[in-house]
Amino acid sequence: MGKKIFAVALLLSMTICASAFAAISRNPADDPNLVCFYRHQGLDSYLYQNSLRVKEDDELKVISFNFIVYDSIQPRNTHWDRVENMQFGYDESARKVYLFDQMGNAMFLDPNGTIAEGSGYAWGAEVVYYLATGNKFYGTFDESFYDSLPLG
Repeated sequence: MGKKIFAVALLLSMTICASAFAAISRNPADDPNLVCFYRHQGLDSYLYQNSLRVKEDDELKVISFNFIVYDSIQPRNTHWDRVENMQFGYDESARKVYLFDQMGNAMFLDPNGTIAEGSGYAWGAEVVYYLATGNKFYGTFDESFYDSLPLG
């Protein structure tokens, strides 16, 4: 009886250790459904390609999607079950991109500004636009960048 209890306890502990190791070593870059669209200070934002939604709102083409934030410096700090939502608005005639905050307010993203002014998100918005439409927007990346992204 003691051997059976020991064997069950050993199997249970091995399962728990394997699950913990898998959670620690998980890398979103290995998931073909996830695409990195924004990186800043060790935090990588990965969008779920199957979550891209496009709608027209006046002159804006609004693209929304779900994403996760991966802590590339300390992967254990990544909250895999915390899926966030983001929306970008594209005024194609004026060639301007806007980020919608949680309150629904639009903030212009300057692709030539500093990261604090939104250029990082503007580059990320360009990635999202390309994935959703198959077209370039700002053209801040070279051809090899676009060729390397899988279209959903």
